[in-house]
Amino acid sequence: MTGHTRKPGFTLIALLVVVSIIALLVSVMLPSLSTAKELARITQCQSCTHNLGISAMMYLDESEGLFWPYVLNNHPVDAARCYWWGTDADPVDAPASPFMQQCEGQLPQLWCPSFKWGSYIPQGWYVSEPTTTYGYNAYYLDPTLDGTSSRNIENIPEPAKLFVFNDSAMRWRVAGKWIFQNSTYLEPVTGSWVQTPTSHFRHLGRTNALCADGHTQLYDTEGWSLDTSYNLGFVGTENYPHYVQP
Repeated sequence: MTGHTRKPGFTLIALLVVVSIIALLVSVMLPSLSTAKELARITQCQSCTHNLGISAMMYLDESEGLFWPYVLNNHPVDAARCYWWGTDADPVDAPASPFMQQCEGQLPQLWCPSFKWGSYIPQGWYVSEPTTTYGYNAYYLDPTLDGTSSRNIENIPEPAKLFVFNDSAMRWRVAGKWIFQNSTYLEPVTGSWVQTPTSHFRHLGRTNALCADGHTQLYDTEGWSLDTSYNLGFVGTENYPHYVQP
């Protein structure tokens, strides 16, 4: 009578070794996977700002090179104030803005995929949808803000360096508590609109900007000490050349 030979099976130690190896591989791969996902979001963000650049060129072409105002007072849309991204209402009426009339896709073009809805307290009364997660450089470009009507694309000294739109957010103290919000404008390095920086370095420590010549680019802080709690800062330590030019 022939005996049967038993094949050796997995021992508990061998199983634990396999599990440990799998856990190690997962721990090594997860950061790479997270980085890959963020790189995809960066591509999406730059696609959004590229489309904003196309809209900007169309607007400038129709307005003889003059940039759009940050807010239109007394706009005849249900008595709501109309900003560059749409009305101050819920839901937002994007086409009420002359700038947004040029923007194919309307509001979704203004939402950076790396700044998710729900991760910040929205400004104003917007409870059902975001307005924008990009800040407009109104401090420099809005002709009604600085008292001149001559601010146009033709007299910007270095358009390839000047920000028109930039990944933005803001942090400020309200009733003794710090709140984190989206920001619809860019504060210059020296200014009086808000008390904290508004450029948001949310793309692996970098910030995406649309420049006045129409190209988009990722920027580092360039000497500015970044607030790592909220990733807020400035590109450079001076207004020139990204926020303000002579």
